[in-house]
Amino acid sequence: MALECPFSHLSKPHNVFRRDSPQLFRCYVCNEESKEYSESYYCSTCKKESHIGCYKFQPQIKQHPYHPSHPLTLVITPNSNSLIPNSWPDEEVISPLDENLGGCKCCRRQLQDRYYHCSICKFSINATCAINPPLLTIVPKKSHEHMAFTLFPRRISLPCDACGVLLDKGSDHVYTCLSSNYIAHRKCISSLPCVIKITRHIHRLQHTPSLFSPNADTSGFACGVCHKPVDVNYGQYSCIKGCHYAVHSKCATRKDVWDGKELKGVREEQEKDGVVELFQRIDDETILHCNHEHHLKYSGENNDVCDGNKYCQACLLLIVDSDSLYSCMKCNFILHEACALLPRKIAHPLHKHPLTLLPFPTNLYLIQFKVFVEGMFKCSGCHQRGCGFMYRCTEKGCRFQLDVRCASLEESFIHGSHGHPLFLSLNKGKCMRCDTNQCSPFYLECVECTWFLGLKCAMLPNIAYYKFDRHPLTLCYGEKGTRSGQYWCELCETTLHSSEWFYTCNICGVTLHVTCLLGKEVYMKPNHTIYINDEKVDIVRNNGNPRPFCDKCYDRCVDTLVLFKEDSRKYCCTLQCMQKLLDREKQEKEHEGDE
Repeated sequence: MALECPFSHLSKPHNVFRRDSPQLFRCYVCNEESKEYSESYYCSTCKKESHIGCYKFQPQIKQHPYHPSHPLTLVITPNSNSLIPNSWPDEEVISPLDENLGGCKCCRRQLQDRYYHCSICKFSINATCAINPPLLTIVPKKSHEHMAFTLFPRRISLPCDACGVLLDKGSDHVYTCLSSNYIAHRKCISSLPCVIKITRHIHRLQHTPSLFSPNADTSGFACGVCHKPVDVNYGQYSCIKGCHYAVHSKCATRKDVWDGKELKGVREEQEKDGVVELFQRIDDETILHCNHEHHLKYSGENNDVCDGNKYCQACLLLIVDSDSLYSCMKCNFILHEACALLPRKIAHPLHKHPLTLLPFPTNLYLIQFKVFVEGMFKCSGCHQRGCGFMYRCTEKGCRFQLDVRCASLEESFIHGSHGHPLFLSLNKGKCMRCDTNQCSPFYLECVECTWFLGLKCAMLPNIAYYKFDRHPLTLCYGEKGTRSGQYWCELCETTLHSSEWFYTCNICGVTLHVTCLLGKEVYMKPNHTIYINDEKVDIVRNNGNPRPFCDKCYDRCVDTLVLFKEDSRKYCCTLQCMQKLLDREKQEKEHEGDE
């Protein structure tokens, strides 16, 4: 196959050919003399020959779009894989680590083994960038006031007019429309969508170059995703209906925020599924919920069902005196009023797709490889296992799911542990309670303090009950200035540091560790049946005296709930122990069958 010779003139082009038989030669590009017979490209007109891999790299580029003022000379460093001389004629080899050299002026990355260099300007560009130069002009595919953009080869510390990020950061090329004094990244010009919808706002958003207009309120804009100030001088996404809402261009088009759909020209349809209720209203105080066969009766605050052992079947939080409820007229099924009236579909800030309410776990929860649990799920927000109601993404291939507690979180609220507003964040940090970066997949963030709280810790119930105290216990977020600096946990009978979170009775003075009172599995449902690889296992209260020993690890089951296998009358303290116990029983049965 014939290729055009790089030394031929445009008026009289000629070709190079691949030699049919290997030859000994000196490559005109890397100046290396071949030590053995090898294939090459050969120009019979110029009498020049090169390696197959060297052909595309010319020894000199007379005029490059990124540096049109001087020629660029190919430099091959000594640490290259090729056996080449240390320098070209009249050109000193410059190390990529030279402070005066810097990185590639095109892609902003470290210089490769082969790069082109201008000794006059100390300009360097990777060879791969040099042979694949950016287009001199681009025409935006999307509707735009600018007809065409011209390559701007220099990096300047100015914000991109489309996204606000500095142009000298990153590796993207920069283009400008001089007639309108507009300069932006290539991807911002060609890839930013015009109209989008994100789950953090009820209306669609459109990309605008700035928010300055005679009737616009430009004060106090905070990004709807990162909650940092939005500079209204540069492009961002703002509400198409005119709400006081804006999002940075880069924040709005994050993969975990935007679903990737361009909505310009797409008709906005009314969401009919959002009004479908999960219950049938019998009268003003009675409903029939889809997850229960009996009628549920409404009771307002100061209900008479609170005894420290009853809980809401949806969120699995204990019922307290101040709760408004819907309780079954025939059995112990209870729902908080808010949980009974939950919407069927929601748009949640933690996920880019709408979520649908499922009144019971419908998927299989994976403990480990090939070990599945039916009747339980793990929340994608806090990583807590639960058996209550769940919101789940119905997009194909998406397995995001939230328990009712995380799904009910507002994007901004005041938490009892901190004085400033906390935001549902896509950033991660060290949780201020458990002092780890692995608290949960998502965190609450205080923008003012750069302070993080993992959802697992943030969702601890404010009120709990202790069986030896008739009063409700409240969650304390740590105390400062106490004399002793420590308390005594009534359950494990060890010291409790006052700086930690703990539960206390404001009347009796009882204090308990959070884990001692709630257990490790806070939101498991007592008297609930699950199936581990189709084996029936019951979750029961661990309120016997004495508490049972685990039939797998042989330690005392100290948690508030315990797993019980009725047919073998065996107890286990954790799912892992129960799974290993079931494996052992299966092996024993197979062994008995072989005998």
